[in-house]
Amino acid sequence: MANPEHLRLVFTSDWQAWRQGNPRLVPDFVEADLRGADLSGKDLSRAILSRADLQGANLTGANLTHAQIDGIDLDGACLDEADLSNVRFDLLDIRSCSIERAILTGATFRGANLIRARMRGARLAGVNFEGGMFDLADLAEADFTGASLRGVRMEGATLTGARFVGANLEGAPLSGCNLEGATLEDAYATRVQLNEANLKNARLTKGNFREANFHQANLEGANLEAADLCHASFNGANLENARIVGCDAQAVDFRGAILLNAEIAGSNLAACQLQNVDFRSPRLGKVTMVRANLTGAILYRCNLRSFRLEQAKLDGADLRECNLEAANFEEASLTGTQLRGSRLRQANLKRVSGIDADISGCDLILANLRGSVLSRADLRFSRLVGADCRDVDLRFADLRHADLTNAAVGGLRLWGSRVSRSRLPLVLLPWKIILALSAWFLASQRRREEQEAKEQQRRIRETVKMVKTLEERDARLRRTLATSSRPALDQRARPRDEKDPGD
Repeated sequence: MANPEHLRLVFTSDWQAWRQGNPRLVPDFVEADLRGADLSGKDLSRAILSRADLQGANLTGANLTHAQIDGIDLDGACLDEADLSNVRFDLLDIRSCSIERAILTGATFRGANLIRARMRGARLAGVNFEGGMFDLADLAEADFTGASLRGVRMEGATLTGARFVGANLEGAPLSGCNLEGATLEDAYATRVQLNEANLKNARLTKGNFREANFHQANLEGANLEAADLCHASFNGANLENARIVGCDAQAVDFRGAILLNAEIAGSNLAACQLQNVDFRSPRLGKVTMVRANLTGAILYRCNLRSFRLEQAKLDGADLRECNLEAANFEEASLTGTQLRGSRLRQANLKRVSGIDADISGCDLILANLRGSVLSRADLRFSRLVGADCRDVDLRFADLRHADLTNAAVGGLRLWGSRVSRSRLPLVLLPWKIILALSAWFLASQRRREEQEAKEQQRRIRETVKMVKTLEERDARLRRTLATSSRPALDQRARPRDEKDPGD
């Protein structure tokens, strides 16, 4: 039971003097009935409030540091601007309690029920929230610096302007939360669930967001500089005007992401999913895209000088008029890729697969194409001066007006290629003659086949006219032709039990 003297003094003006005069005495309010009491500004530090009833009590600005509040009832209580440092709120139900702008440094809320709690502007540095429930809570501008939020529930919570510097958000379900302008710098947030969350203008610099879920999240203007985003998913996320600078973003899923005016530079995008992404508007600095999937991506007129694209999948991508000088495409897939008019001088295209690719009008001077498969590729007007074309498969490719002067061509396969008006090394002169003869032979064969088809059509037309003339002259032939199918029809129409007259 509570100490009667302490209960009497706490409501008097002598309370503060008594506390100062008896610093070693611990206020005893065990099971005290303090419903609706006005304890604003009171010094209740180290007080024992176990199982006390504080429903509707006013504790605004009170000092409750190190107080014991296990089993307390705070329904409807006001703790705004109170000092609750190092207080244990573990397993308490304080969802209807107001704790705005309160100081809660070092407090614990493990397993506490804070659904719809009002903690706007609270100072929660170093607080342990593990297992707590904050669904739909108002935590705007709260300071969670160094706090642990592992296993919390915060779906739909308002966290605008909140600070999570160095906080532990591992696996935290923040789906749909409003984190506009929030700071998650240096946060440890692996596998955090931020799908459909609002992170507009949020600061995520140097944070660890490995395997994080940003599906459909709004990251407009967000700063992710130097963040670890490996295996995270930004599928359908809005990254307009976002900064992805110096990030480790390996195997990130960017499919369907909006990258309008985003800044992407100095980042490792190896093995990323970038299918159909439009890179025309982002400010694209030097990044690594080794093994990245860029199928159908649009990189029209992008500056990709010295980019690393080894083993990247660029099938059907638009790379027209790009600066790809000294870029590394070794073993990349370029099937059906559009590279028309691009600068590929000294680029490494060793062992690429460029079947049906459009490489017309490209600058491939001193490029390395050794062992590449470019069958049926369009290389018209391309400049391959001094290029390494050894063991390249150019079967049925179009090399008209191409310049291969001084190119290395050992093992080059040109069967079926079109090389008229192309400049080939002298060692390929016999090939040019052979290809010219084969082209003449194939053209002659096509003309002969076309002539035979025309002749066949002419014979059919003349035969039809002849048959009509014969029918007009011989009525029996016309009648025979008209009735030639009648016996079969009569036979099918005869009843089953009717016998043939000849039987």
